[in-house]
Amino acid sequence: MRTIIIYATKHGSAENAASMLKAWLEGEIQIVNIMLEDVPNLAPYENVVLGGSIYMGKIQKKLAKYMAANLPILMKKRIGLFICAGEKEEIRRRELETAFPIELYTHAVCKEIFGYEIHYDKLNFIEKKLASAILGHNQSYYNLSEEKIKSFTCHFK
Repeated sequence: MRTIIIYATKHGSAENAASMLKAWLEGEIQIVNIMLEDVPNLAPYENVVLGGSIYMGKIQKKLAKYMAANLPILMKKRIGLFICAGEKEEIRRRELETAFPIELYTHAVCKEIFGYEIHYDKLNFIEKKLASAILGHNQSYYNLSEEKIKSFTCHFK
């Protein structure tokens, strides 16, 4: 079973989540940071996992453009979707639903919110103010759910 994890990250949360996911998946796994690398041809892969972090209510543009341009081939694969987001639960659920094309969201065998991390030292001034206002803290914070990430893997066995 071949799986590719395609993710987008700004400060590293989605990258850490994708790395954890890769460690718990079985079979041949390739991981691609779409912000830095080209995505290979998807033909050899049975499973495709797509994920990213949410900023200002949206997933990264590069990932969104990739999904839109490759929707026909993605719809032929077993798909998993994840986001890293730190808002309140009802807002995060809505962000998960709207981060991906509706056809892909409906087609996916699993969808999950993996939690979030705040790397305070990597944030710019405005991001620090937003993190403080939205999340209520002004320091680095780790809140990725190993339980949710491990549970996600059961759909790819």
